[in-house]
Amino acid sequence: MMIKGFLERRFDPPAPFVKAVVVSEGLNMSRIVDFLIDTGASASIIFDKDLRYLKLDVGRLKKAERDVGGVGGLVKTYVIEDAALVFRTLEGAVVEEELNLLVGSHDLRSLDTESRRLIIKISPENPHLLRVG
Repeated sequence: MMIKGFLERRFDPPAPFVKAVVVSEGLNMSRIVDFLIDTGASASIIFDKDLRYLKLDVGRLKKAERDVGGVGGLVKTYVIEDAALVFRTLEGAVVEEELNLLVGSHDLRSLDTESRRLIIKISPENPHLLRVG
């Protein structure tokens, strides 16, 4: 399956992104988002700006089995258990991938300026990160 993507040239080097719809029936959510592709990651995760954009309340999410480490150290991690990512292939077919989508929530106030900047920079126009592994 091939999905159309784009290079976000504000990153150095330019970073690959794709558009997808994030769906969760349990959260009554269906929104188009831009996802950064990270083929070396072991899980799919979205971060802080995604929480605001998708209007997610982590209090409604299940706590993940373990927290995820990355920029800024360990981040409190939750899971959307009924998530689906919906893509359109180059041929025009609609493909839906069901997954447990991780949601990372940093305490941005506790981070140094550089860590905050890196976390906020993750995306182009809409800061959504998809790690595909």
